[in-house]
This record gives sequence, structure tokens and C-alpha cells, in this order.
Amino acid sequence: MKLFVYGTLQEGEPLNTYLRGSKLLTTLEVPGALYDTGMGYPAATFEPGASSTVTGELFYLHDGAQDRLKTLDKIEGAAHALFRRKIITHGDHSFFAYEASKALAPHHGERRVISTGSWRRHASTAKTEPARFALEFAASESLRYKELPPQGWDAQVYLRGDVPVLLTAPHATRHRRMEKVKYQDRFTGPLALIVHCLTGCHTLYTHWASERDPNYYDDAPFKRRLAEVVGAHEIKLVIDLHGTVNKSEPDIYPGVGVESEFLLGREQWLEILNSSLKEANLTSGGTNVFKASVQDTVTKYSARSLGVPAMQLEIHERLRHPESRPEGFDTLVRLLASYIESLDDL
Repeated sequence: MKLFVYGTLQEGEPLNTYLRGSKLLTTLEVPGALYDTGMGYPAATFEPGASSTVTGELFYLHDGAQDRLKTLDKIEGAAHALFRRKIITHGDHSFFAYEASKALAPHHGERRVISTGSWRRHASTAKTEPARFALEFAASESLRYKELPPQGWDAQVYLRGDVPVLLTAPHATRHRRMEKVKYQDRFTGPLALIVHCLTGCHTLYTHWASERDPNYYDDAPFKRRLAEVVGAHEIKLVIDLHGTVNKSEPDIYPGVGVESEFLLGREQWLEILNSSLKEANLTSGGTNVFKASVQDTVTKYSARSLGVPAMQLEIHERLRHPESRPEGFDTLVRLLASYIESLDDL
């Protein structure tokens, strides 16, 4: 049994606890319209063939699915006719979704339409409380960090944007390299999602473990999805997020190749990044020791195989720990968001 959610039930959002234990199958853009009710949550109407779409997450409800749906009916106000639970077929999926009923009609209309179709980009808690959101998001995602995806399920999550920058997090989950399992780069997945919410950039991150390390093997599913996104949306820059833990290392290492060759002539983007780091009182490492130029990284693949400028950012753990260092995490979020917004020549 599947359920499509598009508002406060999504991972990291306030009501997602009611879906804990359920499995996130994929993200979808379902034909319809999304509205802001003005009451802290959205409403949607669904119509096959609609020109606009509603972005959300598709969950698989397994054990106790009927009892869970009864609880969600109460939470969603179906018992009071605010929403009605209906069955929708979209692509290869058939699922339940909560659609606005007539009782909510006064609370949605042209003036309240969310043009992006995304509640995350409109009013996610990621935009106002990034550290708290990251912790809530990770609490759900951590259940899958070690597990390979069931057959037919997406190992990656892609969220469409309207800014031609793609933020990637291929090590948001564990991954296998040369027969060894490597740990995830903590909080890079929620970090990519938060910056998407703030800037409207595209984002792609893993939410199940990877059988083949996306930053080491070119024949990895993550890179195939990356190529699809780049081809479909005219991406102008790929920013690949990773993590470091060595105490003596700088706050951020920018990986653009030994001679900035992966920027494909856009060296000014590295200069802007270094200026942004300086303004934020953060330290930057040099490019001459960075391994992005050695192995088959996402950065190298983007530049050489896809012809898209790319940089890999190795972010120190001191900035990626929203629980013990929320101020550092907030600084990191603001840095990445302001950097993307400053790239006027995209």
C-alpha cells in the first residue's frame, strides 16, 4: 500500500513522525495544483493532464498499513471533511493521496497557488530552522543508510529546481568501494535538500546504500541519473558535497582539479567561492592536493563526460554537525545558499 505526501508529512517536516517505519519509495511530480491554506500546511487538488504538478514523496506502508491510514485520516482532517483520501494512478504507481475537499475551498485559490508545486521550497521548516530540520530528516533517513534499495526502488532522490545548478550528495549513504563498505558523509543529504529549499537549485542525493561508490566508479546508477538530469535541465554547474574529519584540515576543500580544469574556463566561480568563505570567516584548502583529479569522481565525470563545469566541496565535520554545533551548520547553509545566489553569470 502506497501513500503520496506533499506537505508536513514529508521527511524532515513536523508530521513525518507519523510515517516512521514506512519506506520512502521515490519522489514524484503528480499533475495537479498546490495551495497554501494559510494555516501552516498546504492543500492539493489532483487532475490528470494538468499543466502544473505537485511535488512530494511516495511512501510504502507495510506492517499495520490500515491502522496507520486510520491515524493519518484523523491527522489530515478527513474525518471532518477537510481532506479526502483518494486513489491516484500516475505512471507505474497507484497510491493514496489526501486531496482538498470543499470545506477547504475558501483557503485556496489563485492568490494562494504555490507556483513551484513544492511545499519544501515554499514553506519548509528547512528554510527557517535548518539545523533542526537536518536532525529530523536524518532520523528518518538513517534507517536506510546501510540498506541497499529493494529491487525496482530508486536509490537516489532527485528534486527539480529552476536555477541551473545541481547540488549532489553521492555519499549521503554508505557505499561499497573495492569490496569494502565506506561510511556515509554525515548530513550531506539534508544539506543538499535544505539548500534546494532556499535557492531553487536542483538536487540529487542517495537515500539508500550504493552497491558501487558513485564517486569512484563511472558505471554507477547515481552517475546515470546525474547524466539524465544534466541533459534534461541544461545544468550549468555541478557542486558535489562530501565530508572530511581530520581536525587539522581547513573548513572546506574546493576540488576543481589541480589547475581548475574541471571548471572548464569558469575559474571566476572558484574566486567567488573563496571570497564567500573569507567573508564567512571560514578557511579554504588548496586545489593542488585534492583527489578529485585522481579517481573517477562525480566532478571529473561531470566535466569530462558531460561537459558541465563542476566542483567537489570537502566540508569539515565541524560544519556538518547540527546537533552539537548548530551555529556552524547554519553558517554552512547560508554560505552555500548565498554562493549559489551570487553566480549571476550562469
